[in-house]
Amino acid sequence: MSAVLHAIDLASMREWDEAKALLEGLDDPVSNRLFMLVCELEAAEQLGLRQRSLVRHEVGNALTIAQANIEGIMDGLLPSTPARLEGVRASLASAASILEQLRRRPDAERQDDVIRIETFSICSLIAAHASAIAGLADAKGVRVVYDSCNQHLQTCEEFRGDASGVGQILRNVLINAVRYTPPGGTVEILCDREGSDIRLVVRDSGEGIAAEDLPHVFEEGFQGKNAVRESSGLGLGVVKKLAGLFGGSARVENGERGATFVITLPTTPLSA
Repeated sequence: MSAVLHAIDLASMREWDEAKALLEGLDDPVSNRLFMLVCELEAAEQLGLRQRSLVRHEVGNALTIAQANIEGIMDGLLPSTPARLEGVRASLASAASILEQLRRRPDAERQDDVIRIETFSICSLIAAHASAIAGLADAKGVRVVYDSCNQHLQTCEEFRGDASGVGQILRNVLINAVRYTPPGGTVEILCDREGSDIRLVVRDSGEGIAAEDLPHVFEEGFQGKNAVRESSGLGLGVVKKLAGLFGGSARVENGERGATFVITLPTTPLSA
């Protein structure tokens, strides 16, 4: 009995490994049930830590972009354009959506598995985030160049999808590109069509990604050979998951200089 009580004390202090090791050495039904309970408590704690890290990362990214643009506008360094203001609004709306989702489903296994379908202009959303990231890049001396297809197709102007989730994808890829582009460098954004999909290409002029790191770039928490101090390794994992949830894809490759990220998202006619 003393061993069981000691294991309970260890579990109460979140010393999971020690508690499990102690219970594993006991052969009785009570100890076995306690062992399973400790495993469940440990898993719940790890899930909670993961969720909080992801929420801090995603909400932090949104607020960073909003703050950089608002401060730039207030200081007279950035023009108060409709696209830039829409980028700020979209970032704040996405942050609010993430927090509301967490409030409604605090025990969900994943906080990125709820898709809210609405109709919006994905062209305007991309333009808004391109303009907003330019405000953040300007503080670092990085130039942002955005080249859209300018076709204004109905399936793009009346895109059916999750605006908050697409915004998360855009922010994470663009912040990553700015983060790995040195002062004086360029981040290029290209948006066009690939069959029935929208294809978003983000190319930076940084060091690129080490060859051995390329297969792991989208793994949650992965930090490669050239990782910068500000990187948590979480953002690109979110990009990959969300793109997959939306029926699209995310891939990366090294170009002549820097890294190139390609995000595809399927379009669906409004009638469907």
